[in-house]
Amino acid sequence: MKRTLEVDGGKAVVRVRDSGSGISPEALPHVFDRFYRVDKARSHAEGGAGVGLAIAKWIVESHRGSIRVDSYPGTGTTFTMEIPVR
Repeated sequence: MKRTLEVDGGKAVVRVRDSGSGISPEALPHVFDRFYRVDKARSHAEGGAGVGLAIAKWIVESHRGSIRVDSYPGTGTTFTMEIPVR
């Protein structure tokens, strides 16, 4: 996993990248939805409630920022958060 932080044009830009299996194009529009799980076979007993990315989105947007995801199956995923610094 690689994490970066930079200031660009008055915004703090945070990127978190992994080289995992990626997220399918069908799932991408839903990853910030509360309780959404990409892997439907996972249960609550195996961990997670499907709210982490929804909370991250709420925090970023509460600070007048934005969050997006780019992912390609087989190559990994990148989450980019941009938050105004002033």
